[in-house]
Amino acid sequence: MGPALEWVTAAYAGRPQITMPYGLGDTTDLTGALAVLKLAGLPAVVESQDTIRLADGRRARFPTLTQRPRAEAEAAVELLLLAPRTVTTTQIALAEQTETVLLVDVDRRRVWVDGKQVLGVLERWKDAAPIYVTFAVARILAVNGATFDKMVRAGLTAGQVDDALARLGKRVHRTDIGWESRKVGGLVDFAIACYPGPGGVRTQWTSDLPLPEQAERLISAGCRISGRAISERPGYPLITKRDMPYRLVAFTEHELDMATLGFEPDTVGYSGTELILPADPTISLTATHAGYSDRTDDIITANTLLRADMRNDDDTKALEEVRSQLWFLADTGYDLRWNLPN
Repeated sequence: MGPALEWVTAAYAGRPQITMPYGLGDTTDLTGALAVLKLAGLPAVVESQDTIRLADGRRARFPTLTQRPRAEAEAAVELLLLAPRTVTTTQIALAEQTETVLLVDVDRRRVWVDGKQVLGVLERWKDAAPIYVTFAVARILAVNGATFDKMVRAGLTAGQVDDALARLGKRVHRTDIGWESRKVGGLVDFAIACYPGPGGVRTQWTSDLPLPEQAERLISAGCRISGRAISERPGYPLITKRDMPYRLVAFTEHELDMATLGFEPDTVGYSGTELILPADPTISLTATHAGYSDRTDDIITANTLLRADMRNDDDTKALEEVRSQLWFLADTGYDLRWNLPN
């Protein structure tokens, strides 16, 4: 927008006497949506100020604040048009469960109608699962490497391991004693920084109990603690003990009765416990492989610190401590495997 005009400002002086809804008068640009619909084999024309008509005769109305006068008869419409530049998972779920929704993803050129996707790349959980397995294999190999059989014994199938190794490509290589990172420590930073996140659902809780006691209760209920809170756990030297964090992060594989454990929903979000029920099924697998029963593996712990909503200096120091220790272990492990005298 250009510079403000004085006479426009003066016209608004003392506020307009007419109350107007926010967004009233905005013009909806459907240029991109119409182009994507044409790609999907659903050419359409603009029929009225809030309706388009598909080539098959069906009409789709898009939401607008400019409503028709009540006395004016409305033409029947068969579809509700949603055409954001980028769609959300909620909108996709609505389109897949409601046959009368016509959803157009302008940026990624995807279209849903009649309860199914008719244009664009299908994205489903089955497509995400191999990615999570790939990062699990990267975490297993990052420090000491592993044999193919050892990765299978950790809980993966042979097919999953084969696929993961292929996806990791030149980041890994096969040696006489198994698989390991091609570059010493190379998988450490990759697995920490490039992990896409656990997915799933996050809820925030609060309790009058001190955070260490909250952690104990969650661990007793089968959770795994992650992030800086594990510095309170016995026998964990990777993070220097500092003041407890403002939020305790815990992963669970199943539904928990948080009220019975002494928690209530946290509406503030600056303290208490963050409970994650992840979509990633490998978090517990790699923690068990690392020998932990009460916490996530060190790489997931580092990623939790990296992805913290409000990372402070202590979190950053803790992240560097975990990363440095992993690099040290990877370097030491390599020397023990390859540089000792025969």
